[in-house]
Amino acid sequence: MAISTNTRKNLFGLTALSAWVGFGLSLVIEIFHLVPYKSEISSLYGTQPAGWPGAFGRVIDLLSYFTIWSQLVVGIVMTLLFLNPLRDSPRLRVFLVDAVLMISVTGIVYNLMIGPKFPPKGLNVYSSFLEHTFTPILMVVVFLVVGPRGWFSKTTVRQGLYLPIGYIFYALIRGAIIDQYPYDFIDVVQYGYLVVIITVLVILSAALVMLLLYWVIDSKLTRSSAKGLSRS
Repeated sequence: MAISTNTRKNLFGLTALSAWVGFGLSLVIEIFHLVPYKSEISSLYGTQPAGWPGAFGRVIDLLSYFTIWSQLVVGIVMTLLFLNPLRDSPRLRVFLVDAVLMISVTGIVYNLMIGPKFPPKGLNVYSSFLEHTFTPILMVVVFLVVGPRGWFSKTTVRQGLYLPIGYIFYALIRGAIIDQYPYDFIDVVQYGYLVVIITVLVILSAALVMLLLYWVIDSKLTRSSAKGLSRS
């Protein structure tokens, strides 16, 4: 059964809303320091001064998390598709691939590697649920159900890796400057570059496999959709 443009629009809008609310809640929490937190590990984010003196630093740290990058990509892409479900461009196709990949990595890595070691507290419980569980699941489900179809290709898959790789370089370069890192598993101060590079390569390899899997799924769904249209 064909899904109406209005239904697709609403699903895109719901996904965008989830991403923006999660990001907005995290931003408000950090600006107003609503959840006092002091990292016990000096080489991880979370050592900014309390209150207003540390507000700017906390916001910069927040914007340096892969989770936030993924929320912003999902929010922007889904907002554009909500405003025009028929919108299409080479750049938008790449960013859709980024959105699906990055939010998937966010959900999987957080729930397997980060959440069990650093569970959220206070209002962060709600922002974390949106950012690490609800939005990732919603984004993947919406993509699988309503597309857009046929946007995965050799070019978009290759270019879709640029932003995640760019994030890794950003996090490591910033970390080398300030001696602090966003995540335990890329903490060079604790583990050294060799261990971190191996960990990053493993994650990137898994991300590539995930991209290829999404590409296969998208190809099959695109063919199925085309057959359905030809029969109608």
